[in-house]
Amino acid sequence: MKPGRTLALAALAVSLAAAFVPASAAAPARHFSTPVHVDTQNETGEPSIAVAPDGTEYIVAPDGPGVRTPAATGGQGAGGSLIWRSEDQGRTWVRLGSYDVPTGGGDSDIAIAPDGTLYASGLSYVACSTVSRSTDKGDTWLPMPLAGCGQQPLMNDREWNATYGANTVYTVIGDTSNGQIDLIRSAATNPVVVPSVTIQLSTVANDYQWPGTVAVDPSNGRTYTVWNTVGAPNDCDHATGSEKCDPAQASTKSPDQVEISVLPAGATTAPKPIVVASRAFDTFDSFVDVTLDKAGAVYVVWNERHPQSRQTWSMLATSHDGGRSWSKPVKVNQAPSTTTFPWVTAGDKGRIAVSYYGTAATGYSPQTVAKTSPWYVYSAFSTDGGRSFTEYRTTGVLHRGYICTSGTGCATGTRNLLDFFETDLDPRGCLVTTFADNTVDPKNGAVVSFVRQTGGPGLRAGHACSVPPASS
Repeated sequence: MKPGRTLALAALAVSLAAAFVPASAAAPARHFSTPVHVDTQNETGEPSIAVAPDGTEYIVAPDGPGVRTPAATGGQGAGGSLIWRSEDQGRTWVRLGSYDVPTGGGDSDIAIAPDGTLYASGLSYVACSTVSRSTDKGDTWLPMPLAGCGQQPLMNDREWNATYGANTVYTVIGDTSNGQIDLIRSAATNPVVVPSVTIQLSTVANDYQWPGTVAVDPSNGRTYTVWNTVGAPNDCDHATGSEKCDPAQASTKSPDQVEISVLPAGATTAPKPIVVASRAFDTFDSFVDVTLDKAGAVYVVWNERHPQSRQTWSMLATSHDGGRSWSKPVKVNQAPSTTTFPWVTAGDKGRIAVSYYGTAATGYSPQTVAKTSPWYVYSAFSTDGGRSFTEYRTTGVLHRGYICTSGTGCATGTRNLLDFFETDLDPRGCLVTTFADNTVDPKNGAVVSFVRQTGGPGLRAGHACSVPPASS
């Protein structure tokens, strides 16, 4: 990698003749662009994407843990977060700055306030969560104090961000010192970001296996944070070929629970978490994700393993009463038998898209499919709040073989995609996706890539997507 180099490239188009095909012949006429490689010189994975109100698109991805410091202050730094910006609907991407985002980059995330202010975060070399703020579209960044270290320094895992109004940013972290989920509410009072005390969302020790995402209702400031509990029924990672999966031998018989914390605006003490779903299946692959549509409905997605059929499903549950009660979980994926890394994006009332990596191959988990199995990005659209879906394959092959989802427990060379990918919607309601493509250099790392919806119904009612103009 060459992290100190400013990169302004015309994104390399990937010719994928098999892409953009709806999984159902009766599907609405949705279409997707030819994917582009955002950057082929910096190999990384798990990219996050966010679209500003003016349509500018930003992607951020990790470049290794550490705190990067500006050259102007004499610092070289180590690690940090890479960030790219597109102002032409994803046709070309510019890598920003000589040191990109001055945060730790062990994990990276980005969120955008309604006024266009950017908040990007990562894990520093001391494994605390740091946040940087930009008010000039990412040209310059103001390094912020530590957003939080959980209950003890050195024990943070996977932070996520969400904004409320122009001056409040929430950062949720997994606290590995006690296995709990913590939340920090930071107020941006120009130019300093002042973090709150740590708010413990769960009080049960070792309550989570993956720290899920956070979303804020813009109408009332209510904050939703999700995760899945430690139980691992049907954990058959090591059962391959003719081996049989024996859940009793593999792990606990206790069901996994998908849980949500619903924190009222301004609260400093969290109420007891609510169970979204109790599942007799391993919900390991990978982060639980939450979002809201414009009508306030809350959507939660997760993965779970079904060893009897040798499939891994992407699941959805919905709440229409502020998270107090939840629908029966529904399976989203149709064409692929094995999926991983689900993500949900919502627009107007009832309009959502659930995206995931998928393959037709079967196995006890994404880690046990055949070594030549082709993987693609799939996006399943719903206009009725998740009661029915139309699924599309939006990319060509992005990876072959198994996908290890055991985080830092993965063997070398089995985790090149890292642990998730993301989607968002542009101001017209069209779905945009950033993903990791491991076909350019399969023996090493992946490259960040991008695809957008260019036709058919989007996530805004009454607005069909079309090929965007060259400039806007």
